[in-house]
Order: sequence, then structure tokens, then C-alpha cells
Amino acid sequence: MPSTLSSSPFLSLRPDQECGRAKEGTGTETVLPTRSFAGLSNGSNGGHSHSGPNAHGNGSTNVHTTGSSSTDRPDSHANTATLSNRQEDEFLKLASPQQDLLLLHGPRQKYSLERAKAIPELRGDNEILVQVLAIGLNPVDWKGADYGFSQPSYPWINGRDFAGIVVKAARKGLGRLQQGDVVFGPSTDYRDVRKAAYQEYVVTEEYNVARIPQGVDVKEGAALGVAFVAAAVSLGVSLGLDFSTSSRSAAPSGPDFLRLVQQLDPREVPEDIREECFGGISAAERPQAGDWLAIWGANSTTGQLVLQLAKLAGLKVACVADLAKGGQRLSELGADFMVDRCDTARAIEILRAVTGGKLRFAFDCTGGETAALLQQTLQQSGAGRKSHLLGLTGLPKETVPGVVQHKVPIKLFHESPVFGEALMQWLEALLVAQALKLPEVEVAEGGLAGINDALDRLRSGTVSGKRIVVPVGKDTPPPSSNSSIITSPLPSAAHSGSNGILHPGVDMSYHDQINSDPARIKFAYWVPNVSGGLVISKIPQNTHWDLASNVRYARTAEAFGFEYALSQIRFMAGYGAENQHEPVTFSQALLMSTERLKVIAALLPGPWNPAVAAKQIASIDHYSGGRIAVNVVSGWFKAEFTSIGQWWLEHAERYRRSREFIACLKGIWTEEKFSFKGDFYQFHDYPLKPKPLVLEGRPHPEIFQGGNSEDARENAAHVSDFYFMNGNTLEGFQAQIRDVKDRAKAAGREGQVRFALNAFVICRDTEAEAMRVLREIQGKADKDAVEGFRQQVQNAGASTKDKNGMWADSAFEDLVQYNDGFKTKLIGTKEQIAERICLIKALGVEILLTAFLHYDEEIELFGREVLPLVREMEGRGRGTDEGLEVRLTGDVYRKK
Repeated sequence: MPSTLSSSPFLSLRPDQECGRAKEGTGTETVLPTRSFAGLSNGSNGGHSHSGPNAHGNGSTNVHTTGSSSTDRPDSHANTATLSNRQEDEFLKLASPQQDLLLLHGPRQKYSLERAKAIPELRGDNEILVQVLAIGLNPVDWKGADYGFSQPSYPWINGRDFAGIVVKAARKGLGRLQQGDVVFGPSTDYRDVRKAAYQEYVVTEEYNVARIPQGVDVKEGAALGVAFVAAAVSLGVSLGLDFSTSSRSAAPSGPDFLRLVQQLDPREVPEDIREECFGGISAAERPQAGDWLAIWGANSTTGQLVLQLAKLAGLKVACVADLAKGGQRLSELGADFMVDRCDTARAIEILRAVTGGKLRFAFDCTGGETAALLQQTLQQSGAGRKSHLLGLTGLPKETVPGVVQHKVPIKLFHESPVFGEALMQWLEALLVAQALKLPEVEVAEGGLAGINDALDRLRSGTVSGKRIVVPVGKDTPPPSSNSSIITSPLPSAAHSGSNGILHPGVDMSYHDQINSDPARIKFAYWVPNVSGGLVISKIPQNTHWDLASNVRYARTAEAFGFEYALSQIRFMAGYGAENQHEPVTFSQALLMSTERLKVIAALLPGPWNPAVAAKQIASIDHYSGGRIAVNVVSGWFKAEFTSIGQWWLEHAERYRRSREFIACLKGIWTEEKFSFKGDFYQFHDYPLKPKPLVLEGRPHPEIFQGGNSEDARENAAHVSDFYFMNGNTLEGFQAQIRDVKDRAKAAGREGQVRFALNAFVICRDTEAEAMRVLREIQGKADKDAVEGFRQQVQNAGASTKDKNGMWADSAFEDLVQYNDGFKTKLIGTKEQIAERICLIKALGVEILLTAFLHYDEEIELFGREVLPLVREMEGRGRGTDEGLEVRLTGDVYRKK
């Protein structure tokens, strides 16, 4: 039975001397051996090296609290011994004690569950070993894995928040902790893999954990560590808030952290945070009781703790948040004023008004974009006291006079024993006094094996204002055939077989995961089924037009998140493309070698009769499981028609023929017997069988169509599903989209026409490098081919009634990429490109059609580097507010 160790208000566990010993089993089932404290403490493992483990149980222990037993509280996390059918502790026979852990083998991969790994060693005198009972998940756990930061090398162990039992105390510690104490804490020292939370045993410093009081659930502790430390360090050090006098009589006073830090020897403070600690804010500028603090992203766990700590110190707090989701919670936590984040301009205006234009302190929990918005609310003056902005995850790109920008010197927590101990002692006092409302917890089952699924929920942005906690213990299931744990790196670049065609079986989990949001912008790429690459330039291009290369591109593209590919139609060389594969058969070949990718086959009315095209596409639709679409091209190259004996029609007539062609495709595909009497095509009770597949939201294969002229826009409004646009200015995009929408409404098809945009992508480490590549492409242009292309398209466009053909406003440099792809301006760093894609999406574009200089490398690069950034930004609501995106990025596209 449990017994009382002391009158301490904290939970503690006493090692069970019978743990793992002989206990009679009555069943015949095989039970895994129990791992006991004896194996951790009795020296069987050679001192501190490999200090004892647990793989499938948490050990056998008894809970000890003041006046209560483990049986009195359902949330006490007491752990009972697993019955063993052996008469001795099998664990003590292991030469090297072992544990389970999660390993990350590379960026943008799933964590791999690894078994029978070594227990981390204790090295320093202040280090303790904690057996993990619960793990709290943080946004950085998936962002670091996806974007490759905070991983010094691979394979690596991540995880920031944990709660568990002290199974080995410090050799020469401070005396606050002893074996059996139930503690929680954050791992801020991410460079030390022993201290990461995604394992069954964690090494930490004694001064970096707090004991869990009675009345606090272990899972609540696992949700608290990183958020509390970030909040306290930010407020107490960076913004200089003094906690030594509490505004609430029942709440324990805390340290004056800034004074404490500035008494340290500067040489003992890491150089990269030294300026923040000793020169960040002057004594005269520190906040005083009654001053305002604004928090953007206050719904987050850190934001909620910043709110509470600021109120304890007597500040007035204004919160910017999604009030529909978290307004009630923020009110309960004591917010003085709340404003909804949905209308950012209005939020800024309200904050200025409420604070009388004298707001001097602001805390952003969201990112650089919102930090820039928050900066606008601060008092900005070149003279007098300065304002102070702290960005938890990013700061504005621009600085303004009178505003000091701060980063969190989080390293103080694990680098300074004096600071860490003071912070943890205050946190314990706050918990005992019940002076903090703890984070709301959502429990995810499955133990270590369930963390991948739980992180996917964080990625999706569906968790707001709560912290996901994963209990770790004997119920952790092993991986099975249908487990979500991925044990091999993915995705990797596609490789071809001996015949150049890819073998099946490429893992699509990354594709499915990154494309899980129904409201996402989708990505397509131009299929290089004609020679010469995607620019009319003599610059070397690692892009090939043969089938084997294109199959490799297709498999790589779909594995890395692309959803569409568009094949090109040419009957003869037009702009240096000396060789041209036929698009429908080529598209079918790609579809037969892929699993998810939709391929848009180009069709040219005139050479194609709609009956033949409809039958071809219907059959391929069945072969591919509904992954074929068409792009109906009206044509601009006169010689291409006349050389094969086709009539060359004037511009308006070509588009009128295309309109009939599309109407016939739709009718043949959807009507039992199709009849049509037009100027170009006639049908009489034509019964196509089989018809294309009818899928949810898709009554027939999707029909795309492009063009800038009035004729093209009329066609889009009346018959097309998607309208392709070339690169343009901001004003050009807005006018074009608005015009097509208005025409569709007038045609009775409001909301039925969607938009796709062509773009040429040059993603490099710096903007200067990307621009250098652009200049080289244009500087090495094939002038004769570009000039021939320009003459052909000008002749074609001159026949339009509005003289506004496809390339009417294109300069010579623009025509080097033959669909004005440079004008879409996806040229720069991955961050710049992702920002611009958010604007493009906000304007109404649903599919972005990309092209690259080097397909061999850049399809994968885009999927690895750019696409995840876009998804992360979409998860934060970017790409939905046109006004916001225009303010942030619109100047890049404005007509000069």
C-alpha cells in the first residue's frame, strides 16, 4: 500500500523493493519483463553509464503524497507492476539496458520508432535521469522537422516537453529533488540529444525541472514547461517586467529576473544572447504596473501564460486572437481588452485607440508577419522612452525609429543554474498556490507510436488554444502493418529501372499529408514533352524531353506534392522546340507510371475532332482512375495549321471553334445520346460508351483553357472549368479575374469558372543569386527563336478585336519564357516565393502551373523547400485575405 514520505505538497514515488521480482502468474500468456528501479540504482550497469531503462512499462512504483494514496485519485499516474511468469527480474540480465525512442532520419520525414536503444548517460553533477510518463507536443516539434532547423545532424531525437519520475538523482545537486519525485520540464538545450523528450528516458539538469504538486495532473505538467519558460524569460528579461511584487495577495512574488541576470558574469552568458540580457532594455524603460501590454496570438499556450504573468505583475493586457475560438478563455484568464484578429487593419486601429496611442510593450506569438502588424500599434518616437516588441517566432523585416525589437534569450534557462533554479522554484510556488490556470490538454493515445499522427494534427492547424499531450507507458503499441510510423526515409527522389521507366511503389504519404487541406492552392508543372526546355535560351538546362526522364519527373513531382502536370501540343518547331512528342499518348504514358498525379493533355481543335478526342480521353480516364484532364488550345502558330492542310482561321473564329469543341466534349461525355448542330461540328444521336468516370465534384474530365483576349475570356465564362492566365501585374491579375467572373455570372455560370496561373520558378538561397540566374537566362536568349516567336504571336494577336492577344504586353525579355512565366515573379528565396504564392492564392488562383530551368533537380527542390512553407502559411490563415496579402506583397506586382 502507498505510504506517506513527508508533508511535502508534491507528488513523489518510492521504489517498490519487489518491483520486477517473482510474482505468481496464473495465465499462460507471455508477459514482457518489468523494468525496475533496482536496475537503475543498484549499480548493475556500472555507475552512471546506461542508468537503467523501460521499454514497455513504467516500472512498479507507489505514489506518495500528503494524506492521499494513488487509489484515492484517478489521475495520480500510479504504475503497477506487470506480472511476469519468471522468478527473477529479466531486466537485470541485460548487458546494456534499453529503451524505445523516436528518431528523425531527415527533413520532412516521419519519425521512426526505434526499439532496444541505449539509455542516455548522466555526465554532469547536476544531471538527473527522468523516466517519461507524458510528452507535450509543441509547434516547433513539427516545424523543425519539416524545415530542417534545430536538428544539428541526422538521425536526431526531438521533443521539448515532458513529465515523469526522477529515477536517478543528481550526484551533487541543489537538494531540491530526490529519486521518486514526479517532475516536469522543458528541453531548451536542443543540441543535447540526451535531453530530447521523444524517448522513454530523458537526461535533464536538476534546475530545469519543477515538481508536480498534488491536484495537478501529470499530463498538465507535460503541457506547461516550454510555454512557461518562454513567457517568463520574455517578460522578465527581454521586456524587463519585475515579478518581485505581485498584484494579487494570494499569488507568490517572483524574482526580478532582469536584475538577477545582470548580476551574472557576462562571460558566463552565451555571446549570442549577451546583448539581449545586458543591453536590451534600460531601467528607465521597464514596464510599470498599469502599463499596457498587447499580445498577438493570445490563444496560444504561450500567449495565455504571458497574459497571466503580466496580470500578476500589474499590467493591463490587450489580446489579439481568434475570439470565436478562444475569447471566453482569454476573458477567464483576465484579459482587459480583446480584439479579433480576422480584420488586421481594424485590429491595429482599435489597439491604438484603446491604448491612447501610447502602447509601449507588445508580444507576438505568431510570426514575422503579425509582428510587423503589431509593431504598427506601438508608440514610435525618436525621442523619449522607446517601445519594445518581442517576437516569439519571428520579427518584422523592417525596423522603425523608437521601437526596440527583442528575441527570447531562452538559453539562459539551461546555461545558468542560478537563473533556472529561481525560475523553477517560482513556478512550483505558483502551482502550489494555484495562481496559474494551466493549459487545456487534449490527450493523444498511442504512446511514442502515436506522436506522428498527433503532429499531423498540429500541422493541419486544427488544434487551437490547447496542448496535445501523449502519455507514454506500458500501453504503447508496437508498430504493426497498418501503423502510421514510417520506418524508411521518404520521400526520396524517384529512380528509374533498367529500361528508364520507374518501378511502382513510391511512397505517397508525404503527398497525401501535405495536400490534406481542402482549401489549399494546388501545384502543377509543365511537362517538357518538347525539346529545348521551358525557356528559349542557350543557357544549359538539366531538362530532358524523352519519356524516361519525364516519367522520372512525374514520379518525383507527385511524391513531393504536385497534383497536376500539363503536356504541351506542337505539330512542328515553333520556338526552338525541334522535337515534339504527341501530348495525349504522352500523357497516358505518364499516367500509367504514376499513382496520384493528374495529367492535363493539350488538344488542338482542327487537327482533333471532338469525337476522337472525347473517346481517347474517356478511355484514358478509365485506365487512370479518373486522373486525365484536357487543355483546349485555340492556336497561334499559322504554319502549324497550314503545313498539315488545316484551315487557318482568324482569331475570333478560332475561339468560336474552340467553344463548340468544348461544348461537344461535355455533351458527348455527359449525355446518353449527343446531338449538336454548329458551324464547325455536327453530331446526331452519338452514344459514347464507355463514358468517363463520374467522380465526386467532377461530372467529366476537367477542361482547361487559356488566352488573354475578350474571345478567350468569353469562352472561359461560357464553357471552361479552369481559365489559365499568363504572368501579369497585380492590377492585370485583378482585372482579368474580375472580368471573367463577371462574364461567367452574366452567362449563368457564377462560381463555376476557376483560375490557374503560369509561373517560372527560380528558387535560390538568396534573391541576388536568383536574379543573377534570370539575367543569365535572358542574356543568353536564342534571339532568332525568340524573335520568330514574337512575330508569330503578334500576328495572331493583331487579329483580335481588342488587339489584346495572349502576349500583347510582353517585352522581348518576357518572351524568353513563352507564357510570361517571369512576370509571375516567383524568383527569389523560398520564403519570398511562398509569400508571393499566398498573394496569388488570395487573388483567386487555385492551381499554380510551374516551370523550372533544371527539372532534374528543381521539381524536388520546390517540393522540399517551398511547398511546405506555403502549407505552413496556409495553416495560419495566409492566402485567404486579399487585402492583407496585397499590403504585405502587392508592391512586388504593382504596375510600374
